[in-house]
Amino acid sequence: MPALNYQQVYDLLTTVRDERRTHANTATRVGEAMLALLAYMEGLPYLRKDKEDSTAFLLKLLAGAVIGEGKIHLNPDGSITCGRIHVEGSAIFDELVFNKQTVTAGDQIFTDRGIIEEVEPIDVNAYRLWMRKEYDNDIVTFHEHDVLRAVYNNLLKDGSYSTSWFRAYHVTEDYVDVILYDNEDVPGGVNYPPLAGGHTARWGNAIDEDRQQCFFLSSLDGRFMFLQGVTKPILDDNNVAAFIGVPPDMDCLKDLPINKRQPYIYARGLIVQDIIRVDYQGNPIYEVRDMGVWDKDTQYIHGYDATLQMHVTHMVWYGGCGWQCAVDKATVGTPPRWNNPDWICVVGVGDYTCYLESSEGDFFPAGARWTTTLQGHLLHGEMEISEAEIGLMNITWTRISDDSAGDVVWNLAHKPGTCGLNINIDSMVDVPAGFRSGFKLAYKIEIFLPDGKTFGATYEMT
Repeated sequence: MPALNYQQVYDLLTTVRDERRTHANTATRVGEAMLALLAYMEGLPYLRKDKEDSTAFLLKLLAGAVIGEGKIHLNPDGSITCGRIHVEGSAIFDELVFNKQTVTAGDQIFTDRGIIEEVEPIDVNAYRLWMRKEYDNDIVTFHEHDVLRAVYNNLLKDGSYSTSWFRAYHVTEDYVDVILYDNEDVPGGVNYPPLAGGHTARWGNAIDEDRQQCFFLSSLDGRFMFLQGVTKPILDDNNVAAFIGVPPDMDCLKDLPINKRQPYIYARGLIVQDIIRVDYQGNPIYEVRDMGVWDKDTQYIHGYDATLQMHVTHMVWYGGCGWQCAVDKATVGTPPRWNNPDWICVVGVGDYTCYLESSEGDFFPAGARWTTTLQGHLLHGEMEISEAEIGLMNITWTRISDDSAGDVVWNLAHKPGTCGLNINIDSMVDVPAGFRSGFKLAYKIEIFLPDGKTFGATYEMT
């Protein structure tokens, strides 16, 4: 039965419905009406469930849709939920939100860029690169003599990638004519012809100094670099203007005491407000600040200076020595000394001087009675250490003469704890009888300090 239009089918079904004659609606007549309806429905634009179908009309799925095996959801609120999106052209987002973390692999170059749509060979090692338009008004931003770096990554197949290096010699809004660099002129020693789909970036420019710089972030090498003066694919020390991260191989860094596995910051200059230096364990590193001559009214510290915003150790000069503060806050008004725990002597620490002098000169006549006082002195730099600071038990006097038996008796009578830095010598008591008759006679003082140092001096009588 030929297909009828809607009105014809409607009229036919109405006639069957309104028939009043007995036995008028035979099986044949009802069947023909049903077949007419079926033929009409065959031509209607509805989506079928039993075979592939299509429609040229707008399809509204008001409750959303689930596509495939439930992997893709078109939600009523306008959102799409799926496992992966592959865009063969460009993707334009008015807003892009990441869920807490983004991971970027490979190299990122912040410079002019483009994607090769088609490669057209035009000469030996020369190509015309038609660039993809990622939006309606997209144009090529490369310039003549640009050094270009293109990376092709076959993500949809075996994951292989290749890098091409070429120099632009003619540029239009749609394509770039380039010449491939020789193998010996590129990193790695092998250069590959450009491929469609390759992501291309300006590395530098052979002539234009304003286009010889770019930022380069390498997750493979672990560093962020600012390149300047780039005129060719292979870099040298002069091209690395700054870097943050693991140091690259640079001649100027070879003799520096740095760990090539640890991150550093390298730049020509540094403009910074706060610098907090720490060691490898995170402990502060203190900067020594020379505060000049010690002042009794100044508070000296070994700690954080809020004004300078750094950890400092104050150093002062006192008594001919340089001293560093060894505590958080040194006692105000108490000068640095060898036995003051607030201070450490760092300059002049070995400049101790010990000597003896006679109160009555250096000539002692024979046959006459005389007395003199031998005066001991111990100096640290220009500061004299007192008897009280030393302690009597740390002072030892010894007589040395040809009368060894008499020396023993004298030494026992002047044992440590009984004599200080000064000792009286009486010719009738402390001098051997053979003095001035060729006998040797000397008096020796030894001073023992608590830190283990020993100093001494000998006075020979004449």
